Amino acid sequence: MKHAWNAQYRRWEGKSVGVWQRRLSIARYGLRLCLSGKIIKIFLVLAFAQTFLLGGVFFLFGQLVAPESALLTWLEGLGGQEIIKIISALTSWALLYPEICVDGIYRVMYYLLTFSGPFLSMIIVALFVHRLIANDLASNAIVIYNSKALTRWDYLIGKFIVVSTILSVVWILPVITSWVLSNFLSPDWSFFYHSFPSLLRGLTVGLVAVFSLSCLALLVSSFARKTGAAVAYWILGWISLGIVASVASVAHPALDYISPIQAIYAFSGGVFKMLDLVTDAQNMLPFFGGFFNRVSAGNEPSDLPISNGEVFLPLLSLSLYCIISIVVVSRRVRSS
Repeated sequence: MKHAWNAQYRRWEGKSVGVWQRRLSIARYGLRLCLSGKIIKIFLVLAFAQTFLLGGVFFLFGQLVAPESALLTWLEGLGGQEIIKIISALTSWALLYPEICVDGIYRVMYYLLTFSGPFLSMIIVALFVHRLIANDLASNAIVIYNSKALTRWDYLIGKFIVVSTILSVVWILPVITSWVLSNFLSPDWSFFYHSFPSLLRGLTVGLVAVFSLSCLALLVSSFARKTGAAVAYWILGWISLGIVASVASVAHPALDYISPIQAIYAFSGGVFKMLDLVTDAQNMLPFFGGFFNRVSAGNEPSDLPISNGEVFLPLLSLSLYCIISIVVVSRRVRSS
C-alpha cells in the first residue's frame, strides 16, 4: 500500500504564484468576458470621448489667454478689433486672478462630468452585470473557483477589479487624461499648479462613484441565479430607488440619498462647491459681478439654482450601501 501511494503521488514542481497574481487572473478573465460585446465597447469609447470634450475646452481657454495665439488672430479676422479688446480684457483678468479663472474653468467642466457619469454607468453596467457573479452562479462555475486555492475574498477582489476598471473609464480616466494633455498644451506651466485642486476634486468624486457603484453592481449580480435577471434587477433597482428617494424626500430632504445616484450628485456638489466659486468670482472679477447682476433676479449668488451640496450624509449613505453589498455578496458566494 505504501508503494502504491508513492507511485501515485506527484510533487508540484511548477512555479507558485502570489495571491495578487491569482486575483489578477480572475480580473483578466472577467474583463475579457465583460468586454466581449461590441455595444459595451461603443459606450466605453463614448465615455472616453469626454476626454476630448474636456481637453478641447481647456485648450481653447489656454489659447485665449496666450499672447499672439492663432485663435486670437482668427477671431480678429472674424470680428475685428472690438472682439480682440473684449477678449484681451477677459484674459487680463484671467492672468490677474488665475486661482479663480484657471481653477474655475477646470472645476466647472469636471463638475459637469458628474451629470454624464451616472447615465453612462447605468448603461455600461447593464451590459455586463450578468457576466459577473450571476454568470458563475448560473453555470456553477463558483464551485470550481471554491475548489481551487482561492478564498472567496480573492474571488470578490478579482470581480471588483473588473467592475472598477470598466467604470474608471467613465469617471476617472477622462479627468486624468484631459488634465495632463491640456496642461502640457497650456501657454504657461502655472496652469498645472492652479488647476491641480480641481483635479483632486474630480478624482475624489470619481473614486467614490467608482467604488460605490462597483459594490452595487456586485450586489445586484449576486442576487441573480439567471444571467438575464441580473440586467433586469440592475435597471429596475436604478429606477425604483430614484422614485422612492424622490417621494421620501418630501418628508425630509436627507431621504433623497436613498438613491445612490442622488447621493453621488450631492457629494459632488459638496466637493466642487460651485456656490463658493461663483461668490469668489463675483467678489474678485468686476465683469463677472456686473454680468451676474444682469442675469440674476437678486444680488446674491444664492439666487442662482446652484448650491454647495453636502459631503457627510451622501458619503454616509454610499458607505452603508457599500457595507451591505460587501456583507451580502460575501455570504452569497460562500453559500453557493
